[in-house]
Amino acid sequence: MADSYFVDPAELAWHDETPFSETYQDIYWSSHADSPLSEKQAVFVDPVRTMARQCKPGSTITVCELGFGFGINCLLTADMWRDLPPDRRLNFISIEKHPVSKQDLAQLLSKFEFSSHEPLLAQYPPHYRGQHVIWLSNNVRLLLIFDDIDDALGNLDAQVDLWLLDGFAPSKNQAMWQPALYRKMFSRSRHGAQVATYSAAGVVRRGLEYAGFTTRKIDGFGRKNEMLSAKRPGTWQPLESCRDSITIIGAGLAGIFCAEALTRRGIEFQIIDGGDPGPSTIPQLAVMPQLALASEPRYRFSFAACHYMQSATGYYKTGVHRWGQNDDEITRLQQIAAQFPDEIIEFLDNRMVMHEAGWLAFEETKRSIIDQSTRAQIGSIRHGGQWQCLEGDNVISSSDHLILATGFNRELLPNELEVRAIGGHAVSVKTGGLSRIINNDVTVFPTYEGRSIISGTYEREADASVNWSSISELIQAAAKLVEFDESSAEPWHGIRAAARDRFPIVGQAPDWQKLHEFNRLSAINEYQDGLHCCTAFGSRGATHARLAAEHLVSKILGEPAALGLKEQRLMSPARFAIRNRKADE
Repeated sequence: MADSYFVDPAELAWHDETPFSETYQDIYWSSHADSPLSEKQAVFVDPVRTMARQCKPGSTITVCELGFGFGINCLLTADMWRDLPPDRRLNFISIEKHPVSKQDLAQLLSKFEFSSHEPLLAQYPPHYRGQHVIWLSNNVRLLLIFDDIDDALGNLDAQVDLWLLDGFAPSKNQAMWQPALYRKMFSRSRHGAQVATYSAAGVVRRGLEYAGFTTRKIDGFGRKNEMLSAKRPGTWQPLESCRDSITIIGAGLAGIFCAEALTRRGIEFQIIDGGDPGPSTIPQLAVMPQLALASEPRYRFSFAACHYMQSATGYYKTGVHRWGQNDDEITRLQQIAAQFPDEIIEFLDNRMVMHEAGWLAFEETKRSIIDQSTRAQIGSIRHGGQWQCLEGDNVISSSDHLILATGFNRELLPNELEVRAIGGHAVSVKTGGLSRIINNDVTVFPTYEGRSIISGTYEREADASVNWSSISELIQAAAKLVEFDESSAEPWHGIRAAARDRFPIVGQAPDWQKLHEFNRLSAINEYQDGLHCCTAFGSRGATHARLAAEHLVSKILGEPAALGLKEQRLMSPARFAIRNRKADE
């Protein structure tokens, strides 16, 4: 179903060592090939290699494959890319409607020696519907999309250099080989982009030509006499890397994950740490998806973000046990759990167990990403060719791009974002042997360096001082769940930023003066040059900030966006201004 959290997995049979799709009644590669490697290498990887030879230092190529299967095209391409200088980057997008299980993937890949099969298996997601970021190396990123091909392409924000059409044969999988698909491909192609496919079917050739591609027949592979090759008209050039300077304001969750995304790409930046009491100062932070009965884009994003956190340094996958507070909530949790396989979420004894959840030791994460920052209290920003950050009258930084990754310094954020301040308390206590997160009236974290965090309270009044009444309530509630030394209690207090709809604000800031010209978010095309927002994560920064930051950096650099168009509109900095105007009309 389109509104499900999951896509249907592949139904496989094994013919000797060749996988066979029961859904499409077709094999995953030609049975007459000596191995799948030789066919995939000749048909799909060699065209990538030809393009790669034209890459200049710091350039990027984007390949989009329709039909991930067992990931052989991706892994072969990643292996080929290892021979290139590390400043060349590959973005490999792959769309799969029926993903194979992790067990089947591991079974087949064990027969080969791919250099990137371990990171692929380690990060391979459950079959959540949507986009998933997987890093095979520091210069090879896989954007793996589990969805119907039409929906996936419609939501894809990318400009592609080379398309690999590797779905099942047109006679077996007619839904994929449709004219509408080729038109979407064409609109997402860069000038001179190419198409590689094993097929030579006339219906494919006509569809590509009708969409605007020019086609020709080339020599086939193996027993195949001929294959199709296609091209979008124009002269192809690889995407050149960004040489602009970048400053990040904020060294909390959002800021350090923006720094991580830039560091991975070898891009220099300055990060400014105000030393403010945000939620990131708490030693243990929950990483768990936002749940709802309905599978909407915001909740599917939350699951993808939660999974992306699992490869971060400082993340501990311990699971979360969440109890219902009353009969209605217990029923709701039970209904949510019923939509998931037991290995992901199950319902036991009036509690929901989220096996894929865990927690983040923020200081571990931060130390692994940044070793120094600029300490300053930025009071204002201004633009005059570059973005300048000022502490009083002193200019602390000047850069082409400025990322507002702060929630505490709300005076730097435009009023149109409607960011709200929410105070919160937590308390650290001595514990021993706690191995999982317990979520009831309060959240109790596992023992870490001899202590556990108990959180959290939320106050509309964002007072900077500790409220001892709130601390006492936390201790009393936690004492009903676990044993600990109350005399060891150490309070924590912070102020977090949240949006009106409790969803992050991520994206380039619009030109507020011209926003009245647009009636919908998808039509906005006037932005403030170089100004970006990554803020308002509320209580779910440890879950959402890493994927949101990866997305923002990919947009700044002109790479395929880590998030789809629907998710981008949900996070748009302009969303409240548009909604308010419509409400007034």
